Amino acid sequence: TIGLFFFRKDPPPPPPSHTRSPPNNIVRFLKACEWKLKEAEKALLNTVEYRRQTRPLTQDCHWCRDRPGFHSMRQIGHDESGRPVVYANFCQASVRKNNAEDIIGHVTYLIENAKATMENGVTTWVLSLTVQVSSCVFVFECTDMTLSACNPKLGFSINNVLSSHYPERLGLVICVNHNSLFHGVWKALKKLLSPGTVAKVKLARTDTKIQQLFSNYFSEELTSWLMEEIALNREKPISIGQREFWNPPANPKTHDPRGCPTYIHQYILPAQHQDLKFIPGQKKLHCPHPNILDALRSTVVALPSLGEPEEESVDIYADGETASFNAGEDLSNFDNDLSMSDDDSPEPDDVIQSPNGDTTDKVGTQNLVHR
Repeated sequence: TIGLFFFRKDPPPPPPSHTRSPPNNIVRFLKACEWKLKEAEKALLNTVEYRRQTRPLTQDCHWCRDRPGFHSMRQIGHDESGRPVVYANFCQASVRKNNAEDIIGHVTYLIENAKATMENGVTTWVLSLTVQVSSCVFVFECTDMTLSACNPKLGFSINNVLSSHYPERLGLVICVNHNSLFHGVWKALKKLLSPGTVAKVKLARTDTKIQQLFSNYFSEELTSWLMEEIALNREKPISIGQREFWNPPANPKTHDPRGCPTYIHQYILPAQHQDLKFIPGQKKLHCPHPNILDALRSTVVALPSLGEPEEESVDIYADGETASFNAGEDLSNFDNDLSMSDDDSPEPDDVIQSPNGDTTDKVGTQNLVHR
């Protein structure tokens, strides 16, 4: 049986929780737990309880509904292996400070809806079953990244929740146009992550290296969209069209910040006329970014002024030591404080992972953050 069925003594609240877990979910948990049955069963039961309480299939991001652009992170297409690609740019976000609650809420919304776009891809023969193991790709454009966004404790708390309940969903993370501040924070954050997670992070800064990296994983269409999106978001000041990324361009022949053309035609345009409310027992339909949905239905609230970033102090070290800076403070000496040796510095151009994302990671009590 290998834990294919899980029963509870107390009846779950409506809608009923799943008492049967699909084979692909079981494989993900087994792989995350190094194929240790007891550990995988415990982790899966914890996730069943978590989903009973949070009901992620019905979750919405009220932060984005209440303040358009609260999160710029959105699905914009798929890679060559059929994995959903999620993109975020810090300069497009309408707020300068986030916490674990709002980020976890938004990422949960994205993952649950990205799953609805996963097509048959890489399969693994396990227990006489052909099982699809699916994951997502995240692209972070780090232009205008603020100090508050670089708190490793925030990243750790988010990874701790997502890795526990979405194991093996993280296929690849690409960070581009990062600055020296990011390198310092990455050095601290690496200590909190498993080697498997670190191996899934790839960095690139120059346009040539960025385009080459994108081409290794993405189609020509998606690579071109990403390069143009990044170039437009570098312009100062950022244009209204890019800032309000949920709206289509005035000229349909120009760049559309909502996503690449294939994604728009397959998922965004049909959403205008679909009832996307989740109904228990039926297949979930994909919902784009909440503000894209609102724009399709002319229900976007007025966007407030971005204002100036709030000043705050952030603990950037993983070992408890504190380096306090204000958000608007001159960080010209910061590189010297967090200088990295050649051994510690991540190599932006090393190809660590194959395009199918099939990377095996170690998992333990302190190692559940690798997805």
